[in-house]
Amino acid sequence: MGGGYNQHSPLPLCPLQELGRIGPDRRDILDGFTTTESITAYPMIEGHNTEHRKGLAAGINKYLAPLVEARQGRRLKSVEQLWPRAGRLLIAERLRLNTTRVLAICADRPVLSNVWYPVKTENTDYDQALALWLNSSPGILTRLANRTSTEGAWVAMKKGELAKLPVLDVRALPPAQLTALSSLYHQLAGQEFQRLPEMAECPARAALDDGLSAILSLPDLRPLRRMLASEPVVSNRRLWPPPGRASDVQLP
Repeated sequence: MGGGYNQHSPLPLCPLQELGRIGPDRRDILDGFTTTESITAYPMIEGHNTEHRKGLAAGINKYLAPLVEARQGRRLKSVEQLWPRAGRLLIAERLRLNTTRVLAICADRPVLSNVWYPVKTENTDYDQALALWLNSSPGILTRLANRTSTEGAWVAMKKGELAKLPVLDVRALPPAQLTALSSLYHQLAGQEFQRLPEMAECPARAALDDGLSAILSLPDLRPLRRMLASEPVVSNRRLWPPPGRASDVQLP
């Protein structure tokens, strides 16, 4: 799927790997660093606690210290191998869909993480536009369509799968649209997003979808948002229960 507009597809999409380099995963981090509370030259974002990770903007909460020798049974990875792949845009490696609030976040500087894939793009405008897209209803739908299910509401995405994930091709957008997306990001960066099963009634998600629709000339995304909120894999509830379980019915 190449970038750019055409008469059949007004919304430009491309694989994520065309926009940036996906950084180390949790095993790489374990092979090269240990976490520390002390300030080092290697900031990180640790964990994905949905009670704390509620918005688009992410603050540094730990630091990394390079290992001096390999862990038992592992091969040591150097700082030179890992740190140049740090990024400001971070995309969740695993999600518990019925509790997750955000699928992607932005840091104010390049970071690594133990549960988020850092993505190194050309500039912060790209980072912010992609964070908006990945947390929008179309972005969530695309992520769900390309997920690897693990157990129940848990879903995961391997690095190779993430590289091929269709995302908004920010390179194809006119400068005015990129500027508008950056402005929308800053408007929403401090707002709290509700869990995905509550996304139909989430003011922050509605503002994100409405802003994206206005900037990119998309149709009203409310029907899609409602459909996603009622999806069994998101809500962790059946749409239609077995006989005798009418109380479990989840209406759209």
